[in-house]
Amino acid sequence: MYGKLRFLAIVSIAVLLFSCHRGSRDDIIQGPFVPAISSPTKIQVVDVSNDTHQVFDVDVIGLLWTGLDDSLKKRGMYWTKDSGGKLYTLEAHVVQYKKGTHPGRLVPKLGDTVLVVKCELKDGDRPIASIESRRKIGFGDMLLSREAWRAVFSEVAEDLVNQATRKI
Repeated sequence: MYGKLRFLAIVSIAVLLFSCHRGSRDDIIQGPFVPAISSPTKIQVVDVSNDTHQVFDVDVIGLLWTGLDDSLKKRGMYWTKDSGGKLYTLEAHVVQYKKGTHPGRLVPKLGDTVLVVKCELKDGDRPIASIESRRKIGFGDMLLSREAWRAVFSEVAEDLVNQATRKI
């Protein structure tokens, strides 16, 4: 009898907790899918810096740089020495990062993973646009993944490249 009541109580609590979560994404603009084709416009990531003045146990600069390069490659906009066409440069600055924890995401606001990045898109030395992307993986998001801290970098990079391609 008590086993059934305990099971029912646990299921009821889980349903209440997960049904209240709206699953919002902070400031992410989902753009249309862009197939991997060659574009006459190329973008080179020239600098990624950590402006938080903190040392993290993950390579925030390397993860963001790789995410930006991968996103540009998917769009055929990745600059190489053999690339022709118009060249733009991109400088990224990590403004805020919080790694968060997997068990913490089971409790609201406790284990959130947060990444805020600002970018400058330039044509030579002339700034074209300032771009910002913010992503938070919080309560109820990616519950089965222990590496939300890694996924946040590729999601922010995709958003930044989406915004940059709209500014060109």
